[in-house]
Amino acid sequence: MSKINPFVLIEQIYNEHYVYLRNFLIGLTKSDVIADDIIQELFTKILISPIRVTEVNYMRSWLITGVKHTLLDYYKKKKPELLQDENIIETLLVDNYTPEISTTINNELETILGKLSTTDKAIIIAKEFYGYDYQEISELLNVPVNTIKSRVFRVRKRMIKER
Repeated sequence: MSKINPFVLIEQIYNEHYVYLRNFLIGLTKSDVIADDIIQELFTKILISPIRVTEVNYMRSWLITGVKHTLLDYYKKKKPELLQDENIIETLLVDNYTPEISTTINNELETILGKLSTTDKAIIIAKEFYGYDYQEISELLNVPVNTIKSRVFRVRKRMIKER
């Protein structure tokens, strides 16, 4: 692999994995436009340092990881819009589980998150699902960082007990 021009290799990878990545992202986002944007952003990042592609052993896994991180970055840029959605629990359930397991998880999440205050729910969803750090959540909600940390700790502890 290392003797091939990295840009030719990137084009081959793009052609080979585009459909898979797009379907994967459409499953997560339910949007063709967002899926295409995320793939474009990922390959832009890859083109910035193309030599790294030659060092990858498991290309599909590497691309999926890259797509997930790029998607998280995309959601972080949208910040406050995400936390205003009261039906955000539905977006948490995008996974590769069977319908039965998804329904069970959905019911558990609704029960546990339904018992939380709006602020605690926003904090835990921002931290656990969207990957915000404590400082970002603090800035979004105008709550001190230490308060955010203690609330996340308490909510996690409570969720474990109730599970």
